[in-house]
Amino acid sequence: MICMVFCAAARADGGATPVHAVALRAAVWRPRIELSAEIAAGQSAALAAERPGRVVAVNFSSGETVASGTVLVQLDDAPEAAQLTLDNAKLTEANNALARAQKLITIAGASRAALEQAQADAAEARATVAYDQAVIAQLRIAAPFAGTLGIKNVSAGDYIAQGQVVARLTQASPLRVLFSIPQTEAGGIAVGDAFSFSAPALAAASGKITALSPEQNTSTNARDAEGAITSPAGLLPGIFGTVTLATGIGEAAFTVPPSALNDSALGPFLYVLDPASGGYTLRAVYVTKLGDAGAKTYIAADGLQAGQLVLAIGGFKMTDGASVKLLAP
Repeated sequence: MICMVFCAAARADGGATPVHAVALRAAVWRPRIELSAEIAAGQSAALAAERPGRVVAVNFSSGETVASGTVLVQLDDAPEAAQLTLDNAKLTEANNALARAQKLITIAGASRAALEQAQADAAEARATVAYDQAVIAQLRIAAPFAGTLGIKNVSAGDYIAQGQVVARLTQASPLRVLFSIPQTEAGGIAVGDAFSFSAPALAAASGKITALSPEQNTSTNARDAEGAITSPAGLLPGIFGTVTLATGIGEAAFTVPPSALNDSALGPFLYVLDPASGGYTLRAVYVTKLGDAGAKTYIAADGLQAGQLVLAIGGFKMTDGASVKLLAP
């Protein structure tokens, strides 16, 4: 139920005091914990050469966003391309020989052994062509997934060794959030639970837990967890910050704006608006403050019911039993 806000206008006769009020909203409260966390990329790869060779083309710039499969670096493959052409010709010859053998055996003009040899020769020729194609593919460095490239470490004309990194590719969204949940706080936490991530000088971002370790880390006495943030809001892999999430077993509660609570020597209280002739009468009710989440304060108290009107603001100026008046907005 959406909380309804009422704004009262002053009466000309100076009677009941005009006030703002909200309706209590039923909710479930779970204690919040804060844990240190690190942002990691959804995917990240150091792009390196599978074979040594001379660079003939570099098809990217530092910081460029590329699609999956984009060829970023091309090594010299002229000898391999020539070998592929030769082996394709041999494959054509082997296929023709196989076709002749298949035709001849139907008229008893060729032996079974000759047909089997032609089949083996054609299979070998196909395998050789496939090997040539695989070697040529290894002379290209392509993006294994869509993402953003880091600083370029290669130029055309360079000779690079096997395993030499030419750039780093990072998938910026969604981002992974890595953190550990202490054993004492792990109750009630499950995959799919929401959390917020905050870091100094950056806007807070929300996410959900995507994985929980099936075992507890005995050295830290904590359970490793991973979450995902789909709207990074300026966050980058490698940033450290704080994850805030709910834990424990939920308990019945009500939500009110923080301004509805008033302090006293006996603890926090709010004013309930009891219907009276011509308006309402304020009644002080002491409550237990469970905690805050966003712009809401969670409270618990016996005798309260969802939908009851409570004073939204200005309680420090009011007294128990005071008469107030509300008008619909």
